[in-house]
Amino acid sequence: MATYKTLSSSLNWSTGLSPTPGTTTLIAGGLGSEGSVLIPHFLNSAFDNKQPVILISFTQTYNHYVHILRKMGVNLLNHQIQFVNALRPLDLTSLPPATRPHFTLGAQDQWPRFFEWLAEQPPSVVVIDGLCSLLDQGHGLDTVLSFFTRCQSVVESGGLAGARLVVNMFVDDEGTEPLAYAVVRRSHYVLSFEALSSGASSDVSGQLTVVAGHLLCQLPDSKSFKPTALHYKVSDTTVQFFSPGQSRIVL
Repeated sequence: MATYKTLSSSLNWSTGLSPTPGTTTLIAGGLGSEGSVLIPHFLNSAFDNKQPVILISFTQTYNHYVHILRKMGVNLLNHQIQFVNALRPLDLTSLPPATRPHFTLGAQDQWPRFFEWLAEQPPSVVVIDGLCSLLDQGHGLDTVLSFFTRCQSVVESGGLAGARLVVNMFVDDEGTEPLAYAVVRRSHYVLSFEALSSGASSDVSGQLTVVAGHLLCQLPDSKSFKPTALHYKVSDTTVQFFSPGQSRIVL
């Protein structure tokens, strides 16, 4: 399974997804503690809940996710998922038809066509992998935030039907920190991956801290949320989460 039950239990997220539809979850990682390890969890949680998925990737081709999920026992091609290629233009003709993107984002002047397409899709769990890569492509902070908020508005409009937004980004320097702070202010939950302050360990890959984003206070059940800190260990086919100082729990 590609869902991490210990993590879901610690957060009291019974479905593996944030408990309130229409919400935004930010995953923030850094060098040696990448948040992308949680993407399989959110994808498979959506599949388990019969929710369509739209995966927008600025970092990888669709084939990458197909390969990763297959190692974890999940065949993406058997699920209701649409992949948006947000990489710089690539020659994708060599890819098998089944792993070619359903939509290519293209240059900024083509984004309005993408937002029209996104609004036409059924309410979905929208996963954005590598939002900060837009900065690497030369876009300014305001442009990147505009892209994020447009996606967020589509998700919020489909909230009653179970839509959610999950954003994974790499926070490693002064260039990406302003974007991270801005997205935190527009998120309900923040899952932050960090290296251990005590240094590297063969038994622990790092620490995950889950805190409230600035929008959580707007939810009726916001007081039931409790910040959580977990250690985790990444292996080839899964991620194990456990309380600091306790033995790893095999999921």
